[in-house]
Amino acid sequence: MKTKGWENVFAFSFVQQVKTKSFIVGTVVISVIVAVMAFLANFLPTLFLNNNNGGGSPNGGSTLTVTDLYISNETGYDIDLTDLSAALGINVKMITAAQADEKLPTLDNSTAGEMLSRITVRNGTFSVDSVYAGKNELIQKNDCSMINSTVAQVFKAKYLMSFGVPESDLTLSMSGISTTLTCAGQESVSEIQNMVRSIVPMISSIILFIFIFSYSQLVAQSVAIEKSSRIVEYLLTSIKPLALIIGKILAMCCVSLMQFVIIVVSGTLGFVVAMPIGIFSKLDAAVAAVGQSASGAGSEEGVQYVINEVVGAFSNVDGTIFIIMIVVFVLGFLLFAGLAGLAGSSVSKMEDLAPALQPVSIIGVLGFYLAYFPQVTGEENTMSVIARYLPISSPFVLPTDYMLGKIGIAEALISIAVLAVADVLLMMFVAKVYESIILHTGNRLKVGDMIKMSK
Repeated sequence: MKTKGWENVFAFSFVQQVKTKSFIVGTVVISVIVAVMAFLANFLPTLFLNNNNGGGSPNGGSTLTVTDLYISNETGYDIDLTDLSAALGINVKMITAAQADEKLPTLDNSTAGEMLSRITVRNGTFSVDSVYAGKNELIQKNDCSMINSTVAQVFKAKYLMSFGVPESDLTLSMSGISTTLTCAGQESVSEIQNMVRSIVPMISSIILFIFIFSYSQLVAQSVAIEKSSRIVEYLLTSIKPLALIIGKILAMCCVSLMQFVIIVVSGTLGFVVAMPIGIFSKLDAAVAAVGQSASGAGSEEGVQYVINEVVGAFSNVDGTIFIIMIVVFVLGFLLFAGLAGLAGSSVSKMEDLAPALQPVSIIGVLGFYLAYFPQVTGEENTMSVIARYLPISSPFVLPTDYMLGKIGIAEALISIAVLAVADVLLMMFVAKVYESIILHTGNRLKVGDMIKMSK
C-alpha cells in the first residue's frame, strides 16, 4: 500500500515539532498573553465601577464629595426635587432662574462643595445642565455625573407621575424602545444580537485562519528542507512518498490543534481566576452603574435584557458544535496543508520556497476575506452563502455560523461534505503527482507541470 508506514512518519514529525523551542516558547508566550488578557477583560471593568462609585452613591453608604446641590427648575412644570436631599445625603435646595443666574458666576472661584443644576426645555426635550465648583479640588467628577443623572431621571419620573402615570409603570415609561428590522421569512434579531453576530465571526475567522494557514506553511517548509538536504532520498528507501506527506500533514494538524486547545484553556483559566474579583462578582454594582434613579427601577431589567440578548445570540450552542469545530478544523487544515505540501515538494532549493507558496497564500487570503467581509454587515448575502460552502473559505466561517444559529445541522453537514470531497480530490491529485515531484531536482515546478504529471 502506498500509505503504509504513515503512522511512523506521523509519530516522528509530531514529537520533533512539539520538542522545538519555537513551539514551546510560542505556546507558552501566547498562552500567558491570552490568559492575562482574559483576566483583565474580567477584572478591569470592576476598576471602572469602583471609580464610578468611589465618591459614594445614593445606596453605597459613603459620602459624596458634593455637599450642596442647587436646582433651578425652569421648565414651567411645578416639580419639587428637594426630597433628593435624603436620597443623595447632601443639601438640596430649589432656587429660581434669577437666583441661578446670580449663583453661576460665583462657582468659578468657589472652594465649597457646590453644584448647580438647571433644568430647561431645549429643542422640544428636557435638558439638565450642571456646573460644579471650580476651585474645590476634592470634588470628584464621577460624583457630579451620578448626581446629574439622578436629577434627570427623578425629574422625568415625577414629570410622568404628574400626568397620572402609576409608579409601577415608571420602569416601562422611562425605558427605551427596542427595535428590530426583519426581512420577511428571515429570523428576527435585535441590535445587540446583530452586533454579536458580526463581531464573533470576524474574530473567529481571524483565529482559525492564523492556526490553519500558519501550520500548513510549516508542512511546506518541512518538505522543502528534507528535499533540499537530500534527506528525503534516504526516507524514500523505506517508505512510500504518499505515506510521507500524509504523515507530515496529520502530525502538523494535531500539533496545531493541540496548541489551539492549550491557548483556549489558558484563556478560560485566566477568566475563571478573575471570577471572584471580576465583573461577574459585582453584578449589583454593574446594575447600579448602568443608571440610578430614586426608585431604582429599570437598571436591573436593562442589564438582564443585555445579558439575555447576548446569550440568545448563541442560540445553537450544544455538544455538536465542538464536534463540528474539530471536524472542520481538521478538514480545512488537510486542504491547505496538502496544497502547501505540494508547493514544498516542487522546489529543490529553499530560496524557491517563497515563490512556490505564493499561489497557496493567495488562495488562503482569498478564502479568509470571503469569510471575513460578509460579517461586517452581519446580514445574509450572496458572498456569505458562497463563503459557507466554498472549501477555501468554509473552514473560517462554518463553525461560528452554526454556533450563532445562522445555519442548521443540515446546511453544516452539506458544507462539511463539500470540504471533505475537496480534500479527497486533492489527495487523489497528490497521490498522482507527489511520487514524481518529490525526487525532482532543478528548476521549480509550476502548477501546469504538476497537472501534466497527473494526466
